[in-house]
Amino acid sequence: MKRWYMLILLSGAALLGLLILALVAVEVLVAASPRGTASRAWTPPLARADEALRDGDLATALAWWREARLTALRSGQWEGLIEIGDASRRLGEAGGFRQDAETQAREAYLGAHLRAQRQRSLEGVLRAAVAFGELGDREVTVQAIRIAERQAGPDVKALDHIRRAPFAVCGQTAVQAA
Repeated sequence: MKRWYMLILLSGAALLGLLILALVAVEVLVAASPRGTASRAWTPPLARADEALRDGDLATALAWWREARLTALRSGQWEGLIEIGDASRRLGEAGGFRQDAETQAREAYLGAHLRAQRQRSLEGVLRAAVAFGELGDREVTVQAIRIAERQAGPDVKALDHIRRAPFAVCGQTAVQAA
C-alpha cells in the first residue's frame, strides 16, 4: 500500500513540475511577442486631452493624459512614451507648470529611449534624442546620438540618416551636436 501512495505522490509532483514548466514557457512567449492589442491605444486619450486643453479644461486634460500615460506604459512601445512626453510639455505650457511638465516629459523620453534601444529601433533612439534636444539636454542628446551610431554600425544609409537629423540643441545636426 505504501508503494502505491508513493507512486501517486511522484506522479502528482511530476505533473506539477510539467505544469510549472509550461507556464514559464507561456510567460516567455508572451513577453517576447509583439504587443498588437495595445497598438497605439494611447492615441484616443491623448486626443481627448488635447481637445480638453483647447476647451480650456485643464483638469480633464490631465485626467485623459494620465489614462494615455498608463496605456503607453503598458504597451511596451517607445512611440507612446514619446507622445506622452510631448503631451506633457503641451499641458505644462498651457497650465503654467512648465518645469514639472518637463520633468514628466524627460521621464517619458527616457523610457522611450530605453525601449527603443532594447528594441533596436534606430528611429526610436533618434526620436528620443531629438526630444531631449528640444528640452535642452545636450549631454543626453549627444549620448543618444552615440547610441544610435552604434546601432547603425557600418550601415552607411543609417549613419547618414543620423547625421542629417536636426537636433534642437542650438539647431545642430547630429555631427555638430556630438
